Amino acid sequence: MSKTTGNVVNPLDLIDEIGVDGFRYYVLADTNYGNDGDFSYEGLLSRYNSDLANNFGNLAARVATVVEKKCGGIGPVPSATSPLAAIAAQSVSETIREWQNVQPSRALDATWSLIRATNAFLETNEPWKMEPGKELDIVMGDALEALRIVTILASPAMPKTCQDVWQRLGMVGEVADQRVGADTQWGRYPGGTSVTKGEPLFPRKKI
Repeated sequence: MSKTTGNVVNPLDLIDEIGVDGFRYYVLADTNYGNDGDFSYEGLLSRYNSDLANNFGNLAARVATVVEKKCGGIGPVPSATSPLAAIAAQSVSETIREWQNVQPSRALDATWSLIRATNAFLETNEPWKMEPGKELDIVMGDALEALRIVTILASPAMPKTCQDVWQRLGMVGEVADQRVGADTQWGRYPGGTSVTKGEPLFPRKKI
């Protein structure tokens, strides 16, 4: 960008369209710290739609929808032997390491690995096709726990969004007060909380 050529982008204009958290995420996730970054409006919306609308936002919405329709709006407890537990532990470890290395783009990619794994977990199990019962509760408890961990890991980049999701999961207090490491251990989601869907976190944008 150059003032001379007149191609400077006004961040306030972008914030009006994709929100503060959406813009913060894009800047942190799309640029390796210490290097110049390439910016394009199309690239901004592509990452917004891919990472935020299709992944994080979609995960939060589909989990809340199934819990509302099939679990009476009450979140089940996670399973101690969930296949997501090991993935979550690796995501937490890598996220911590990359934030400590001041590599936000890599830290967020490590966090998003858990989001992608949880979406794949839901696609495999298809809880929206299952009847209410123990099997469904196990799947949804695991998905809720993964989403709880994600909100803690992603909160440095998207504090408002993660606090919204934290509350939608029925969790109390501030997500920013949670400690990565201690509070991201698998199995901390208590179950028995009211889960709400709310408005879409990241409505898709036309490119």
